[in-house]
Amino acid sequence: MQEQKLIEIFSRIYGTRPFGADAEVVPFEGTNLLVSTDSFSEREDFLSGLEPEAMGRVMAYGAIADIIACGAKPDFLVQAWNIDDSHDERFYERVAQGIQQVVSHYGAKVVGGDVGTAKEWCWIATVFASCKTPVRRVASRRVDFDLYATGPLGAANAAVFLGRKIPEPKLRSPVPSSAIFATDTSGGLFDALENFRRVNPCVWLELDAERAVSQEVARSLPPGVEKGWALVGGVGEYELVFAVPAGTPVADAVKIGRGGFAAQGECDFRIMYGGKIVRMSTPPPDYRAIPRGNWLAETASFWTSLWR
Repeated sequence: MQEQKLIEIFSRIYGTRPFGADAEVVPFEGTNLLVSTDSFSEREDFLSGLEPEAMGRVMAYGAIADIIACGAKPDFLVQAWNIDDSHDERFYERVAQGIQQVVSHYGAKVVGGDVGTAKEWCWIATVFASCKTPVRRVASRRVDFDLYATGPLGAANAAVFLGRKIPEPKLRSPVPSSAIFATDTSGGLFDALENFRRVNPCVWLELDAERAVSQEVARSLPPGVEKGWALVGGVGEYELVFAVPAGTPVADAVKIGRGGFAAQGECDFRIMYGGKIVRMSTPPPDYRAIPRGNWLAETASFWTSLWR
């Protein structure tokens, strides 16, 4: 079953509102409580090949990214460890040290948790923050906008395509309070854009894929592999993508597109690449619903379908 279907089932039972923001936004005593839960494992999150401290940093930042995508800094992190016998105590100690490095960077605290066992170790974190006016995926204003990313994208996807270890994400600041909407790229850039389309009726967007993709990707891929593929893939990079009112200057970010809102009609996502402009009429592959061995083929098929 696809993850999205399960989320819809659970949200119906529990009365939550998924997809509207990266973190759950809960009104609380005159402000908003932000809550986000994520789980990570060595195999599913492509952590193999990393030093244990690096594993911890990647996992901790991945958990915290949902909070900073809402324009806030984390306050507390509660964790649960399900450990196996594949590693010794020193390994888990080193992973925990990497986690603490990221938590400390944001001035947050680990306040408790649980330890259990599993066939394959995994780490689960719930992150808490508070914010008066959180940035959501749902636009706060329907105005023309410029689209920014906190850094170039695609390096993590390219690493997985090539069988290399994933790069560590850079620790970003929260998105600016002026952002109209925002999300992280834990499922890849195209998945992030699809999240915007899911909750913003009549939005139109024009992505400059050449500006969005990392030059590192262009240098690392073998001949015949389009660098644009690395924007489609679903490996977590955790760069933040956000929109600000058109013409708003943004420091330390890369402008990757523009957009706005039509009075009526369907969402319209256009992609500029190689001197051509095409429309993204169907969602990118859901990598959680297809075998990992088919990821590259599905990515290539989706990218090729855009240019027919």
